Amino acid sequence: MFFENWPYSVSLLFILFAHEMGHYLPARYYGVKTTWPYFIPLPVGPIGTMGAVIQINQPIPDKKILFDIGIGGPTASLVLSIVAWLVGISLSKVITIPPDFDRSGFLFFGDSLFTYLTSQWILGPIDFSTMDIQAHPLAKAGWVGLLITAVNLLPFGQLDGGHVIYSMFGEGYRKWIHSLFLLFLIFALLHFTWLLWSFFIYFVIKVEHPFIKDSVLGIGKFRFYFGFIMLVTFLIIFVPKPIILGSEFDDSSLLIDIFRLITDNIGLDL
Repeated sequence: MFFENWPYSVSLLFILFAHEMGHYLPARYYGVKTTWPYFIPLPVGPIGTMGAVIQINQPIPDKKILFDIGIGGPTASLVLSIVAWLVGISLSKVITIPPDFDRSGFLFFGDSLFTYLTSQWILGPIDFSTMDIQAHPLAKAGWVGLLITAVNLLPFGQLDGGHVIYSMFGEGYRKWIHSLFLLFLIFALLHFTWLLWSFFIYFVIKVEHPFIKDSVLGIGKFRFYFGFIMLVTFLIIFVPKPIILGSEFDDSSLLIDIFRLITDNIGLDL
């Protein structure tokens, strides 16, 4: 098992290290004191890690520096995760699922728009009702790296996406960021993972970013457009249902149940 799966561990640790270096190097460049990365192991579950973190040990001077430190991490992990996923999925195999196959003892990894389209492009056409992908360890590392990048790009509090969106829109974003958080709660109706993240964001990370003063010259057009591209990328790599229990594979989500209840009550046949 070790020799079959070491590419997963090594490549994922490298992705996590690159992500933290994407924060660490800009911080050091601007003279902001920070720690080395701390890796957080998780010796249970299908992923095996809770990622890595660095700690900023002094206030960040202005929003331009905040932007550069915040966006460096997800940019690095995004690029490496895409490479790992594309190479890994090209080494993966498509298998046929027997009609009487019992899915209940297995975990299934959900798809983002990016992973679905690229797997169909490289290995397809794939009918996931009767087929599945036997993923190469490198593809698994790319999938986890993309998931971690997407979570970090959530535009709230002191997550990387929170740094980016606050730097882009300034103090005015406080007028609508809570509305955006309410919109995010819709995903909690799709999968319990996002319900847990909603509680974590609201009570720990917080919805709004702490005050950082403006840069004298602002963040500039290049940073603004780059930040916008990264936020759009978040939508493409976001996984609505990250991990699905085999016993719940064919079950509908709470959101779909609510939608069906509404349509039934108003007499729509959809």
